[in-house]
Amino acid sequence: MRHGRRAAVSGEPVRRRFRMQTDMRDIKSNEDIVLDGRQVCIVDDDELFRGYLAALLAQRNLVVLEAPDANGLQQVLDRRMPDCLLMDYNLASENGLFILERLKLRYPSLAPIIMVSADETQRTAVRAFRSGIADFVCKRNLKLEEIVGAVRRAIALRVRDEVREKEVTRLREYAKFDELTGIHLRAGLEERLATIAETARRTRRHYGIVAFRLTRVGEVQERFGVVAADRVLRAFGQKLREHLRASDLCGVYDRGTCLYVVDTDPTPEALDLLAQRVTPRLTVDLDISAAHVHLEAVSARVLHPDDGDALADLIALLERRVDQATDQHLQNATSATDWVRTPSATEVKAGLERRREPRLRTLKQGRIFLNGLQSTIDCTVRNLSSGGASLRLHGPTALPELFRLKISDGGAVRRVRKCWHFNNDVGVEFLPD
Repeated sequence: MRHGRRAAVSGEPVRRRFRMQTDMRDIKSNEDIVLDGRQVCIVDDDELFRGYLAALLAQRNLVVLEAPDANGLQQVLDRRMPDCLLMDYNLASENGLFILERLKLRYPSLAPIIMVSADETQRTAVRAFRSGIADFVCKRNLKLEEIVGAVRRAIALRVRDEVREKEVTRLREYAKFDELTGIHLRAGLEERLATIAETARRTRRHYGIVAFRLTRVGEVQERFGVVAADRVLRAFGQKLREHLRASDLCGVYDRGTCLYVVDTDPTPEALDLLAQRVTPRLTVDLDISAAHVHLEAVSARVLHPDDGDALADLIALLERRVDQATDQHLQNATSATDWVRTPSATEVKAGLERRREPRLRTLKQGRIFLNGLQSTIDCTVRNLSSGGASLRLHGPTALPELFRLKISDGGAVRRVRKCWHFNNDVGVEFLPD
């Protein structure tokens, strides 16, 4: 949006009203944050305004990067993540909130974002804060101390989150289970494997290991981002847990690969039967953004002492076998893209996403509830079935994957999952309460 454009006259100005989102009272002083040398990226299609902001920030020795649009911003972020982003709310080619939603999927460690807008209405600010921005400032009469103060608060918020993440990482080192799959971490798995191997050596008992690998996890991460890959692994882990007994040992060996250990003198036939029974049931079908992915699993096994006596030799052989199974599976695929289906814009708008039953056209008032029913967004329900609905938002709005929806005044508040989001149209699936 151009700098000289007049602000909207309806609604209440928000230059001061929304500072409570970024007070960060748990940080002793924002002044402790040193700005010298910090990197700030300005995303605005107005070259003159970008230059104006850059000149202001340079007075505080900030290193300024510039991008005119989403493509330019992605090039900057792929090289290095800056300390803060200043993004125009309404770029010429795309709304800033839609850009923000895509960035959060692609970059799990996204820098804090300050939304800059010529629209000073309360509704605009509320939409921006609901999408997860760090601060909101208005273009009109923007002064040095105001923009520098917003940048300082946003960077302080990032520093606080980094400190918290380091503490969480330290605590995870002592955890026993992987947070994505819900099964043993590799360190715990290797420790117990060593115990089983030592017991087998002393007692001359046999044990077997079956590796289950979900294919194309790396391709999902490259195409849709780390967050999407985490969703896939979480679904994979859930399916694997459904086929485990409480006494079974199963753990994460690598990203997308889990090991299942049988230490009760298994036979080769028993291990083969286990792999044949479980592997087909680990297929993951998942809607990610506006695409549907279909990922299949492969498996391989080793048996002690038939395939080797030392644990290290068995693991090395198992790695080779599961790599071979993966390569064979990918070679047998009908095409390199048969695992993902991305509907066209026409299909999305026509509501041709994967449905279990047809939907009936309707025009009902709906209300979206966020943040534990404390925040609401009005919408129109355009078609409806027992399994889901198609919604039309009244303006650009970023929505989380899970939220609650109420259809008409007398309807119940239901849990829903966002299946796709194209411009102001959203498809949702009803979830059990």
